[in-house]
Amino acid sequence: MQYVYVAPPPAGYVMSSADYIHAPRYALWMGARLGVLAYGGSMYQNPSGYDETTGNFLTNGLALELNVGARIERRYIPYLVVELGLVGPGHRFEQTSTSAGTSFVGIGLRLLAGNVDNVSFASELSFGFRKMQVSNDSGTWSATGFEFLRLGLGAEIRLTTHFTLTPMLTISGGTLTDTSGSINFGPNQGDGQTGTPDYVNHGQIPSSAQAPYAAFVIGCGAHFDLLGK
Repeated sequence: MQYVYVAPPPAGYVMSSADYIHAPRYALWMGARLGVLAYGGSMYQNPSGYDETTGNFLTNGLALELNVGARIERRYIPYLVVELGLVGPGHRFEQTSTSAGTSFVGIGLRLLAGNVDNVSFASELSFGFRKMQVSNDSGTWSATGFEFLRLGLGAEIRLTTHFTLTPMLTISGGTLTDTSGSINFGPNQGDGQTGTPDYVNHGQIPSSAQAPYAAFVIGCGAHFDLLGK
């Protein structure tokens, strides 16, 4: 990166470390983000025609996201993303020893606007596959779907030349289309449902039974610009 000095600093001025902080033009970009994760919407429509809400299967929890990518021309960061949802079992599994979890794997692009050497506006667009899974003594059931739009809005705060913090809100959504396995619900279900339905066509959820869900994460990330200047 080239610097142009218009005039020398005033006599007696002592340059601080902040005067040397800048965003590298190119760098290996790596880091993680921790946030609060909340789901909304539905998993699918059950055989009775009613929506099975995400809350029937999963509770809200925490999201741990891992990123690796490259900073290009200071403002553009294509990256790979893995998000692990640390959640609990939903209402269907009360009075059972059920575990639950979610994951998202995809690719994305971060765009920066404003002063990248200090505080800049950060926006992210990504897409990939989301998986939701529950497991107990009766079996393991998972559902997956393609998440076509995952939008993040926040700020990138540069603390050093090689380290930034990013508070951000991420919103995404999609529909679950494929399932694997089966699992029994807990006792005393008010609607008489006893477990996940057996779908045909190798576990594909019929289009008539598909329902949209949404995912929200608010948190903060910490990232390093490695091998950059």
